[in-house]
Amino acid sequence: MNILNGNEAFAALMAGKNIMCRAAGGLIEFDDLDQFPATVFAMPDYEFCIKIDEISINGYTFLKPYSLEELSAGQDIFLLGNTGTIVKGQFIPEYEELVLAVKNGSVQRDFDNAQNQAKAMQSLLGITNDLVLKVVDFHEFMKPAAKSKKTTRKKSIDPQIENVKSVVNADKNVQEAITEPTPKTRPAFNVDEVAEIETDPTSIIEKFAAQIASCKNTEAVLSLRPVFFANGHLEREHTQHLCKLTEDKLIELDPEQYSPKVINADHQIYIDGINACNSEEEINTTLYDLNDQGFSEEQISEINLAKVCKLAEFQANALKNIEEKQYNKLLAELLERAEKASSPAEANALYKYTTQWSEEQRKPLINAIHKRLAELSPDTATRTEPPSLMVQIQTAPDLTTLDALEIDVASRHPDIQPKLMGFVRARRYELENSGSKVVP
Repeated sequence: MNILNGNEAFAALMAGKNIMCRAAGGLIEFDDLDQFPATVFAMPDYEFCIKIDEISINGYTFLKPYSLEELSAGQDIFLLGNTGTIVKGQFIPEYEELVLAVKNGSVQRDFDNAQNQAKAMQSLLGITNDLVLKVVDFHEFMKPAAKSKKTTRKKSIDPQIENVKSVVNADKNVQEAITEPTPKTRPAFNVDEVAEIETDPTSIIEKFAAQIASCKNTEAVLSLRPVFFANGHLEREHTQHLCKLTEDKLIELDPEQYSPKVINADHQIYIDGINACNSEEEINTTLYDLNDQGFSEEQISEINLAKVCKLAEFQANALKNIEEKQYNKLLAELLERAEKASSPAEANALYKYTTQWSEEQRKPLINAIHKRLAELSPDTATRTEPPSLMVQIQTAPDLTTLDALEIDVASRHPDIQPKLMGFVRARRYELENSGSKVVP
């Protein structure tokens, strides 16, 4: 299981993944994200993971099998073999049969899920064999044989390798054969009708379409869905087409239950309502009857996206409020120190705390410092205009004052900054060579 930080988890959530959360370093299990506040992504001491989807067939529930992207060399895997056999070993990317098994959905994460998946597949075929776990070291089986001529290589192959390959190949046949289920009640077709395994998507779709059309009850229609979803030769658009056929057939067989509900409200109303909310609680109140409105999957997705974006906005505002509180607290402290400064150097030294502030943020403190400087040096208060920055730099009494003035240079027009910095360097040279020291 890959552990994600807050940024990675939020990115995965925006990509449509199901995210789970728990306290970092704890022994508790991961829980659904709706059990935590919306700002959990910005909170420390929490860790996240992507929730693995579950599949249920004929009462058996198991995790979605491994995909190639999840596997790395040497990782433990459980291979669903034929004749009720589950083979445990390590994944070898170079082993084509293993890669094919992963693509066919025949490689599980642990024995329990492998066992449930195998039992589910067997239940579709009416098989009741006991499952056996065999521990196999694929690395031992895949050791290269001694070099020999191509014509004699077949004879030198370790028979154990052939056994592993036969397990994988036989498993592939089992996986393809289950495209024809046998529902317990009034089945729409029989396994015996399958003359050969189809791999062409067009042929598979035609066969499933015929089976759907021949169903006499809703149970038979529903039993077909997990079968064509498990077929490794169909793309997403193919399964969507078959789902549409099953929906039409369900409406035909039981229109009262399966006819789409009339949409009583425009889904945009819900999106506008979410955008007007000021808290996560208000969002939950706005969406309390969402599932009763008969919205399409696409409309539900748009509403959920609006919810995610609004929760992200709450999170950003929370961070902004924290930064603003920190700024206001520091500003109040600096204003008090400026008011009580006992010397010009002490007042000017306060500039160093504002290096990360904007000019607008720094302005209240600058005004307070200038006011205190006028109080400490009454002769400057009688002037109609304060001395220019250039004059202040040239007459800076010490290095601390000069440092404060250098910060002020950055707020001036870019065209005059180089000239002012020249005066700063010249005055610094004068002060350093005259033995002046920085006033603490």
